[in-house]
Amino acid sequence: MSPVLTALVLALLAYILVFDMLAPMFVLGNRPLIAGFLTGLIVGDVKTGMLIGGTLELMSLGVYTYGGATVPDYMLGAILGTYFGKGGNFDVGIALAIPAALLMTQVDILNRFLNFVFVHRADRYAEAGDVKGFERMMVWTSHMIWGFSRAIPVFLAIALGEPVVKSVSAFFDAFPWINKGITAAGGILPAIGFAMLLKILPVEKYPAFLLVGFVLFAYLKMPLVGIALCGVALAAIYQYLKYEKKEA
Repeated sequence: MSPVLTALVLALLAYILVFDMLAPMFVLGNRPLIAGFLTGLIVGDVKTGMLIGGTLELMSLGVYTYGGATVPDYMLGAILGTYFGKGGNFDVGIALAIPAALLMTQVDILNRFLNFVFVHRADRYAEAGDVKGFERMMVWTSHMIWGFSRAIPVFLAIALGEPVVKSVSAFFDAFPWINKGITAAGGILPAIGFAMLLKILPVEKYPAFLLVGFVLFAYLKMPLVGIALCGVALAAIYQYLKYEKKEA
């Protein structure tokens, strides 16, 4: 596909994933891993899509828009990173994905500001019992603004960004120490994501669960899926014993 056609397809993908995030949550499209995988299918490099999406997924652990806070858009970063990193250029892809995700915080602020007007109009329609007016404001106008706030940057970055990517690639070749620094940062950021997640979770209240997970991974080398299943089983046993005690 030509860059312009690819830009259109990936812009449409970004629009659909944002719409899915706002309403049905059918494919969990706001997750970087899903976005990277779908982008990899489109550009013909699923491996790079999974690598970049998985890396950004780890970075985003514990990061969420609590209280309406603006956070990096790792979903968009996964789309752009996978496209520009296709063909095995993981370093170039991740080097572009992270700044793109951070820059989208500014776009997100503008998007929320524009939506502020339509949300209040939707409130007035809801108070008046006007279902069609409420639907027009929320389902169409507000959601369209959310979708285009991601689709337009994706289209412009891909349609006009090839020279920039070539320049970035040449820059990293000329200064390999910068690339090593980015790689090191990429290894640190997932750890920060885990730390933030542990801070949110009630670890101090249930330290035994954390200890079991650590032993399973560090000493028994159990895969993450197995640890997750053990966690589900332990949680079910805990709830069963808790409610059995109350009934007694």
